[in-house]
Amino acid sequence: MHRNNRSINRYSAAFLRGMLFSLLMLASGIALAEGMSAMDWMQKMSSAMQGLSYQGRFVYLQGSHLESMSITHINNAQGVRERLLSLNGEAREILRDNNNLTCVWPSSRQVVVDRSNQKTASPLWVPEDVEKLSAIYQFSVVGKNRVADQPTVVVSIMPRDEYRFGMKVWINENNGLMLQSVVMDDQHQVREQIMFTDLQPIDNDHPLVFSVMPKINEGFSLVQSHNGADDLQQAADTRWQLSSLPAGFSVDSAFRKKMPDSDTYIQQMVLSDGMASASIFIEPTSAESLIGETSMGAVNAFGVRYNEFTITAIGEVPAITVRQLAQAVTYQN
Repeated sequence: MHRNNRSINRYSAAFLRGMLFSLLMLASGIALAEGMSAMDWMQKMSSAMQGLSYQGRFVYLQGSHLESMSITHINNAQGVRERLLSLNGEAREILRDNNNLTCVWPSSRQVVVDRSNQKTASPLWVPEDVEKLSAIYQFSVVGKNRVADQPTVVVSIMPRDEYRFGMKVWINENNGLMLQSVVMDDQHQVREQIMFTDLQPIDNDHPLVFSVMPKINEGFSLVQSHNGADDLQQAADTRWQLSSLPAGFSVDSAFRKKMPDSDTYIQQMVLSDGMASASIFIEPTSAESLIGETSMGAVNAFGVRYNEFTITAIGEVPAITVRQLAQAVTYQN
């Protein structure tokens, strides 16, 4: 009996020493990160993701959907250009520059050309105004880790209300590039995750072309076109108004867009709080119109009838947010 007690005590002592060592290592890691505040790290990440040119591969998990992609991001005197290539499932390639967003689907032999928009073209989140975010999110450094064989600082971004999701980002200590991000709901369940397996800065003069897909010829169909013509996109109908918005959200842009091969116009409002984003679509009700709510990963949507129109709000925000946005739309004669 005494021998068993001595064995238990010996193992307990070893366990406690191991725990103490782990706690000391964690404390030292956090202490190393404390030289810069969470806001400092976020500003460094924002500057790096917007100012540097880089190339890498990442995995993207949304709900049960897992995708592997490569990215090349160029920022030079000609502006920002970006190329995304899917590495599993149906092949597709996306090229974005200052004006256009071009998507190629070789299996269906289709090309989509539309207006460039970084927020919708890339799954990577890049904050533009870090200081503004501090009023609606709480930032804190929560540790250090290693991602893609690089040392990182982990920053927690928690919402101050129920109208947006929380997030964690893993920031490369050396160059500030984001190597991993996780979107979490109010139950701390992961809704969406991005993790780089490799990400390296590259020269600003790196060539950026469609280098993998087959040559586009007359066998491809153009399913949507943007060439700057006024008849494709018009000023928004200002009689559509929003009665109220969740704190921090504002309308980034609003416009009407003519649907291809149709005389129908859809009005779109794009909203953001600087981190979370959502869109409101107003269109004539049809058999395909969404009524009620649906979700996929971090994306929630809610549709409601308004006379002969359907108003649909969709975005990477909680269900309560898209519901409030859709129900806030009114028409003022």
